[in-house]
Amino acid sequence: MGGFDFDYWKHLAERDPVAYFEARERALRQFIASHPGQEAMLSELQARIDSTRVLAGSPVQACRELLGQMEDQLMLLSFRLSELQREAIAMQNLVGSNIVTR
Repeated sequence: MGGFDFDYWKHLAERDPVAYFEARERALRQFIASHPGQEAMLSELQARIDSTRVLAGSPVQACRELLGQMEDQLMLLSFRLSELQREAIAMQNLVGSNIVTR
């Protein structure tokens, strides 16, 4: 999002919240549509973000909750990476031992 103009969006939200949310929705839909094959996953993610924001009660609480969700996902990725590394080492050892015994 190198072309993102924060000041434009900030001023639009302050001046005309209805127009802001309409423009936001259009921008999100365009972004999602620009990623073929990932539309369902991105739409689901955006719905989760939106529902978290609505249920949080305040922008600060929404930020905390979204950061917590991101942390959970990063921890899961870290765990899966560790498992993958262990499996790769086990396969290397297996392949290495098969080469030596031939």
